[in-house]
Amino acid sequence: MQLISQIYQIFKMKKLPLWLKTYEILSTGPNCGLIEFINDARSIDEIHKKAEGITLLDYFVVQFGKGKVKSKRFKKAQKNYCNSLAAYSLVQYILQIKDRHNQNILIDPEGHIVHIDYGFLLSNAPGKGLKFEQAPFKLTTECVNVLGGVTGKYYKLYRDLVKLGFLALQEHADKIIMLVEMMMLGQKDLPCFRDGDLTIATLKQRLFPSGKMMTEAQAKRFTEDLISQSEDNWRTVMYDKVQYCC
Repeated sequence: MQLISQIYQIFKMKKLPLWLKTYEILSTGPNCGLIEFINDARSIDEIHKKAEGITLLDYFVVQFGKGKVKSKRFKKAQKNYCNSLAAYSLVQYILQIKDRHNQNILIDPEGHIVHIDYGFLLSNAPGKGLKFEQAPFKLTTECVNVLGGVTGKYYKLYRDLVKLGFLALQEHADKIIMLVEMMMLGQKDLPCFRDGDLTIATLKQRLFPSGKMMTEAQAKRFTEDLISQSEDNWRTVMYDKVQYCC
């Protein structure tokens, strides 16, 4: 959560509309603590189970548009979804957050997407080393449909925001890298640091895939490739199906 808060501060510093949900966590011992509750949010899994065949777009139309896709509230929720989806896409990629099934992804009362449960990140992943989730981030067809499909204006905005957010994170990468290094020095036994120094090396590689700060054109090509790899990735789809059956 400290890392996510730092990333959010970078977005705000650059005056980007990218949105992340930060919440309080209070440690009360080595293996226990208190986590702030996220009010009035529903998991995507819960939404799917409400009615047979309901999609996330159906939910947005009913919940925010009262059945009308042209209503102001629906458009506002769609924009909020876009801003938060772009932000969490970058967080997932940079921090390698895994276990992104639909019980760990919520929709809040304004239409923002909210990720929870960060038990797998950086070096560790569910599946005892199999690392089934290999897409840079979760971007299903359902996600794209909420944005209005691949030809929709919010899908274009999403792609632009991922590019701008990535450039912002490159510019302030030292803040992220330093925080991870400090955490690793203090808690080397955490599962997310099991790869040791390689954890830091791969983090730097994700932030600087070309070895240096990218130009806007280079960042556009790189982030478009990340989006292409992620969109309706078969491993993502299968992971959702397995978790749903379980």
